[in-house]
Amino acid sequence: MLARWLTFGVVVSMSLAGVSQAFAQSVSSGTIEGTLKDESNSVLPGVTVTVTSPQLQVGQLVQVSDVAGNYKFVDLPAGTYRLRAELTGFSTSVREDLRLTVGFNARVDLTLKLGAMEEAITVSGQSPVVDVTSTAASVAFTKEVLDSIPRGRDLQNIFAMAPGVTQAIADVGGSTMAQRQNLSSYGVLSQPKLQVEGMNITMGADQNTAIYFNDSTLEEVQIKTSGNDAEVSVPGISMVAIMKSGGNAFHGTYQASTESPKVQADNLDSALRAQGLTATSPLKTFYDVSGDLGGRIVRDKLWFYGAYGRQAKKEGVLGFASSPGADGKYLTADDPLADFETSLEQYSVKLSYQLSKNNRLVYAWQRGTKAQPQNNAGRFTPLESTRDYKNPTAVQKIELQSMISPRVLVNAVGGYSGYVTDYDAARSYARADSPPRMDLATTLNTGSAPLHQNKTRDRYQTEDSITFFPDRSFAGKHELKTGISIYLDQSSDGYSNNLACNCILYTDTIAGAPNTPSQIRVYNTPVVPADHDNTYAWYIKDSWRPASRLTVNLGLRWERQHSFLPAQSFGGARDWPTVFPAGSFPQIEVQKLTRAVPRTGMAWEIGGVSTGRSEPRSQRARLQEHHGGEQPDPQSESEIAGHMGNHRQLRARAGGQYGRPRDVRAQARIRRHQQYSPE
Repeated sequence: MLARWLTFGVVVSMSLAGVSQAFAQSVSSGTIEGTLKDESNSVLPGVTVTVTSPQLQVGQLVQVSDVAGNYKFVDLPAGTYRLRAELTGFSTSVREDLRLTVGFNARVDLTLKLGAMEEAITVSGQSPVVDVTSTAASVAFTKEVLDSIPRGRDLQNIFAMAPGVTQAIADVGGSTMAQRQNLSSYGVLSQPKLQVEGMNITMGADQNTAIYFNDSTLEEVQIKTSGNDAEVSVPGISMVAIMKSGGNAFHGTYQASTESPKVQADNLDSALRAQGLTATSPLKTFYDVSGDLGGRIVRDKLWFYGAYGRQAKKEGVLGFASSPGADGKYLTADDPLADFETSLEQYSVKLSYQLSKNNRLVYAWQRGTKAQPQNNAGRFTPLESTRDYKNPTAVQKIELQSMISPRVLVNAVGGYSGYVTDYDAARSYARADSPPRMDLATTLNTGSAPLHQNKTRDRYQTEDSITFFPDRSFAGKHELKTGISIYLDQSSDGYSNNLACNCILYTDTIAGAPNTPSQIRVYNTPVVPADHDNTYAWYIKDSWRPASRLTVNLGLRWERQHSFLPAQSFGGARDWPTVFPAGSFPQIEVQKLTRAVPRTGMAWEIGGVSTGRSEPRSQRARLQEHHGGEQPDPQSESEIAGHMGNHRQLRARAGGQYGRPRDVRAQARIRRHQQYSPE
């Protein structure tokens, strides 16, 4: 634990030490810009433009339009804004309820009419809906949308709402309980980049994230399905999610949901009943509760946000037996059925400290735990052969946001994301003192579960970049950005001892005699291997506008990846030391990969109104798959086979396969939601 905190401190220090050289806009912030003109279509320099929002910790920002009548507010947090433009001799122009989403570049052009400043023309609710500078296909889900759509309250259900994103299993009212599935974008299965508060939570070569959490703490989520620029290395979808924040006004939400088993059906027919099945997979109980509170510690200076949520579900699993019944045999009609339980618990904290007018420090922490006390339950795995599964996950970050000038910004982020998957038969309802057994004729598992797995994934990361808005540009307007990413990944697929035997005892029907001892599979546990995967990346990009309605996004990404197994030792197998003897192993280099990837995209604005433009987009890129330490090359893998995390089987035979009928379920939900905002 101490080593983890030291590494976290080093990564954060690297981020903040580079602040003097890293000037950038956060990936979760947006921009409001435009041109001010009079009724004759002439540009108006010297107009005072003020933007206000509850999301601004400084209260308001003020700019004066330049000689070309342009203004630009950058690095704005997602939220609702009010824009006010004033110039002596002209009526004041006001735009209210401007909704700015994550990463959105909102163009708001204003026309001032001749008249007294006391006269104001106010337009409400007309927010730009198309980002005419982006070449990515993206969608943003605000907290209002997330709260209003009936669905399960977890991240996996947000993916399902994004156009072009598909998953293998449909979720009904949270019935899958944050079960992660590989993500496809327009039918292509590729590794995504999923960021929460700037922390990439996709580990190794995963095609989703194993960091589970519900979305009640999220302010907004942006998902890009194609056309990503040089900031994103992988070919899959890109997601940016930001947590809610505090504010000068106290605000909070609590909600409770439940599902009832009273309106359910099943497809249990006579053929299935003839196999001894008496139920499919009925829902027994389900509830989802959460609450949060945000507000101020010091007005305009220090804000806080905290949240807690818990989901729990109890259901039946087809043929899942709690015991062999009165006849002493499994897979018969008298087997009493057991319940399968899943829970998801989450804690969240966020602090925002306004160091000065142009400097802001943000800390975010989120801890979640998914639990399944009867993991691996099924028709051929009764209660005694299940494992207790716990999956604690964590994300934390510290971020410095600083505006050196209206044209130079600072954004430095450092932090940690990771998880542990802990499978332990000794904690479950299993017969921990009984050796694991499997009958090859029926594929029935009895005794304790064979493998007590402890998988860890730790990532220490930093994201720093430079954004510059030149006052004078060549051949149009340019927005330049360059940055670095450093990921230090450490992982381990370890296995601890089974209390009875690090083995599986196989039986079979031989010469008509069932349950005849047949073979044994032995394991080299306990074993705790380690592998590292370090990624260093640099990118540069230019959002170039050669004309008012044409944006060309140019970029180049350089990346170096180093995967290796550090020097380590193995103490030998507890039960089979002669088969798996102790030994020491030198460092093994798995791969060193260096490449540069160009990106080019173009967006052309067709329409002429800022609230609803049509826009064709085009993007060309060379995309690279990101291979983590979980995929060593075959030569390296063969060198450690039989030593670090492999088993030897004295005889092999494939078991049978059995189908499962589908569960047809209708669910009723009762939901209560209340929000309060006292000053």
